[in-house]
Amino acid sequence: MKTKYDIVSTSFNLQVPINANHQHNCSNDIFQQITNLTSKKLRLETDSDYANINSVGAVIEDLDKQILQLKIQAIEKELGKKITTVTKPNKTLYVVSITVEGKRKQVSAKSVEELYKKVIGRMLPSSKEYTGSITVQEVFDLFSEHNHAPIVDNDGEITYPTSTARRKDQYWNKYWAADVISTLPVQTVITGDIIDAFKRLTASRKYNARQIDQAKSILKQTFDYAIWQKFITVNPVVALPNNMCPKKAKSMDKKKATSKKWRMQLEKHLKALPNQTVYSLAIRFWLTSMQRVGEWLAITWEDVDFQNETLTIKHSLSKREIDGKLIVVDDEHLKADEVAREIPLTDKAIGILKELYLINGQKKYVFNSKGNLPISTNRVNEHIKDYCKDAGIEPMSTHAQRRGAIQEAYSKQMIEDQIRVTAGHADSTMTRYYNRQNNNTLSKQSLEELLG
Repeated sequence: MKTKYDIVSTSFNLQVPINANHQHNCSNDIFQQITNLTSKKLRLETDSDYANINSVGAVIEDLDKQILQLKIQAIEKELGKKITTVTKPNKTLYVVSITVEGKRKQVSAKSVEELYKKVIGRMLPSSKEYTGSITVQEVFDLFSEHNHAPIVDNDGEITYPTSTARRKDQYWNKYWAADVISTLPVQTVITGDIIDAFKRLTASRKYNARQIDQAKSILKQTFDYAIWQKFITVNPVVALPNNMCPKKAKSMDKKKATSKKWRMQLEKHLKALPNQTVYSLAIRFWLTSMQRVGEWLAITWEDVDFQNETLTIKHSLSKREIDGKLIVVDDEHLKADEVAREIPLTDKAIGILKELYLINGQKKYVFNSKGNLPISTNRVNEHIKDYCKDAGIEPMSTHAQRRGAIQEAYSKQMIEDQIRVTAGHADSTMTRYYNRQNNNTLSKQSLEELLG
């Protein structure tokens, strides 16, 4: 088992180059390292968490040696001369040979700072003169500003930030903005600090595994950005053990998912309505789909092939922040690294699309009510709730159909890779996540076919 001492002692050789303007000729890199090590030494000396660790004294002594060697290195670099350390029974001298008016002369002093003053004629510059310590919070603020800035490519095309940028802000404010980790200089943070931060975060077991992953992800991204900006060279979050965070007990409640019986009841109610609208037809189509809500709402008539009875999923609706407002746009691309996919349409889906064509055939989007964009997810969920209430069944969200369809596909022993491709997952990990609460075993018929 690693102790806090183990973690601290393996972090002291971190080298962090910082570009800063200063009036001295000493290396910025060296003085930045001195700054980092001095900060760590100060925190070990003053932090009560380390007060009862016997080995801290040895760590501090080792830090003093490293700081001294860095100061010697800085002076040697500026002078272009080698410094000799002479150790005597009652004192240590630092000696350098210089040439004064053509004569060789040795200069000695009891400390490297005093030697520097004797030879150069001024005090050894403080490491604080070389860098303004930027806190973790300030790094995140820069990261957030970067996330919210529109990107202009070489052709002048502008890509606006999506809702992901806003979500990252929410994660940061939820997990880290009020924690002491945000106040620490980013150059001095070590893995031990990250572990302490997560201990504070998870002490009450308030957060589940997914929320802890969110907290770790946004913190890691913040330090990645610090590396990109050359504030640091090593990300201390990467070394965080995955199994050290106590999590919230798993809930026994299953996430809602549609079932065949539920779908049939809602479909029967919707089909019996005297007047079919874009919303009633959209929800009936939703009951035949395994796609993300943003994908099936973004379907255009060009994506529908009535002759081959297929549907091409190649773009999705999402929210972007423009001028401080979140608006729905057609991203013209899918999520993550997923590619466009062609899926077959059921006979029921084809019939619904043909009804919709009579209403919206002259428009770009299949599920268009007003304006140039399709109907919104929120409005669809509102209609689902109302229709379910009228039908006397439990309301479900748009995502419940996707979850239910994937779980039923597993229950019918369908090929997992085909389920994955139809659902649009880049790999099977997420497909299995949707099915993790579906504990149905193989049917007797399947077992007889498999094992005889």
